[in-house]
Amino acid sequence: MTTAGAHLLELCDDVLARAATAGATACEAFAEYVKETSASVEQNELKGASSAEHEAVGIRVFVGDRLGFAYVNRFDDESLDDAIKDAVAIAKASPGDPANGLLEPLPGKAVKGLWDDALATLPPEAVVERTVALFEQARRVDKRVSVDNASFSATLAHSAVVSTAGVRAAASETAASWGLFGMAVDGDEVGSFDAYSEGARLLKDARTDEGARRFGETVMSLLKPRPGRSYQGKVLFSHEAFCEIFLDTLFESIDGDVVHKGKSRLKGKLGERVASPGFLVVDDGAKHGGLASGAFDREGMPHRRTVVMGDGVLHAFLYDGKAARRAKARPTGHALGSARNLPSVGTTNVEVGGGSASNDDLLCDLGDGLWVGRFSGNVDAVSGDF
Repeated sequence: MTTAGAHLLELCDDVLARAATAGATACEAFAEYVKETSASVEQNELKGASSAEHEAVGIRVFVGDRLGFAYVNRFDDESLDDAIKDAVAIAKASPGDPANGLLEPLPGKAVKGLWDDALATLPPEAVVERTVALFEQARRVDKRVSVDNASFSATLAHSAVVSTAGVRAAASETAASWGLFGMAVDGDEVGSFDAYSEGARLLKDARTDEGARRFGETVMSLLKPRPGRSYQGKVLFSHEAFCEIFLDTLFESIDGDVVHKGKSRLKGKLGERVASPGFLVVDDGAKHGGLASGAFDREGMPHRRTVVMGDGVLHAFLYDGKAARRAKARPTGHALGSARNLPSVGTTNVEVGGGSASNDDLLCDLGDGLWVGRFSGNVDAVSGDF
């Protein structure tokens, strides 16, 4: 355990002791420390760099089955006591809910590939250099590529969660993230925009050249649009468009709380085929080096690999503690959130499988069809209309 992790555990212990004195019958403290160094290019010019630190603790208290929550980023005695007092007051003034409560601890295991010393100690000037390189890599495709925004950031984070139910865990992680947004401009002609973003846990994996090149080529292909025509037939979606139209809707439909409230079309369909044979969706919060991986979730439950759908058959819904109690199900380690908010159900590292054809094969099979590279709009999660 890192020194920072031990410090946050001590802070959580202190919060629990203060909460008991203030009248809470149960309490959970989730503490975090985050440092982010970032730089950006705007309108084809370097905007600047910044480094920001954030430390906070989220305090979830219960008075019987009534819930109160407070967030504080100052750790002197008065600030902590005031936040706890507010949380207890909120709980006492709130209606009771039998779904409120804390989870008992479960055994977990460490997840590898989430920390990199090189990334944790990356100096600001190196972040600036990588941001400028990202911008230049995109412009190298064609000088008509106009970058509205290019950014690169390096983040290190430590977190800890302790509860009166026996949960006690701490972890540390690093991550790099980068992205581009812009379009191609040729005189008075402006093409459609495109966006690209990626991330990595290790500095050696933070390679930006290939993604920047694809971004540049994409916006150049959008510079001179041709008139379309009405069409009814096969449609092939890029993976980005597929995620936005289909996967985002699917994730909402497998939220255990949404299912319990009857707002999901998948309610009552566990064990049934709801998609094409061969279609596989896995959520794996314990994936080695995964951008959304971690040893535990927002409630201290261990992350694990969950097969949501296999061969088109629905196998699982996702739950945090509260949603699991409401549905009389087991929590699945899918409580997301930070010190700033209460836990809520969400996905981690999503993987989709089931196909073996190459992009060229798919395009060949499409023939005289429609290929959708990007989706901008809304999807009705209940009807599926978009």
